[in-house]
Parts: sequence; C-alpha cells; structure tokens
Amino acid sequence: YTQQEAVFYALFNEVTEAKSLLEQVALVCQGRSMYGRVLESISKYVQDDLKQLKADPAVLISARPIDDPLESIMYMTSVGVPSSVYETVRSLRQARAARLGALQRKLPRVHMLLLWILAGIELGSFPLLGAGTQTIGGYNILTVEGVLFGV
Repeated sequence: YTQQEAVFYALFNEVTEAKSLLEQVALVCQGRSMYGRVLESISKYVQDDLKQLKADPAVLISARPIDDPLESIMYMTSVGVPSSVYETVRSLRQARAARLGALQRKLPRVHMLLLWILAGIELGSFPLLGAGTQTIGGYNILTVEGVLFGV
C-alpha cells in the first residue's frame, strides 16, 4: 500500500510540474516559430514517459539524451542566461526521478522465487525430520513440532 501511495504522490507532483512547464512555455514561446515544436516535445514527454506506468523504470531512465524531449525543450528555449523554463525542467526531472523510484520493484522476481523454494524445502523437510526425533523425545516432541508446523 505504501508503494502505491508513493507512486500517487510522485505522479501528482510530476503532473503539477508538467503543467507548470506547459504554462511557462506558452508564455515564453507564444508567437515564435519554435512554439509548435516545443508543444510537440511536451506531448512526446507525456505520451512516451509520463503515461508509461507499466514500463520498467530502468528502461525509461536509460534513454539517450538526444531522445529526451525535456532536453530539446531546454535547448530551444535557452538563449544566453538560463530562463525560468530551465528551473521548471530541473524540478520536473526531480519529480520524474521520484516517480520512477516509487515505481521500481522492491524485491526482484528471482528473490521471490528463491523464497518460495525455501518455503517448499522447509515444508517438505520439517515433517520428515520431526518423525525421526520421535524415537529420541517420544510422542510429546511430535506435539510441539505439530504446533510449530501449523504456525
């Protein structure tokens, strides 16, 4: 449950930053020839990254910088001194990192598989080992082991 909550909060923060970027781009680039390309980059970011909740976070992080739509937005809007768009893109990337961190699997599938194998071995070996101890400890030891096996 806490992972779902963390994903929700991270996604909310990222959408808020993306809206802020869209508003700033609309103010800065309105009436310029690059306005359409910047809006296409934002749309590409939303479709290919923000909406990909089922994708592997490692794949999304490993994208090349040339394929990053946020990088192209910074390149198109930066003239000399970094503008407020730069700060918004930076905070959007931080929100993206928080979302990808929240989406990451906490335990790998191999780890869970090994835990299930260990549980199977325990369930298989416990009655066999317990039956051998009856000769040493008598019937009372089987009662204790039966309670432990039930737990």
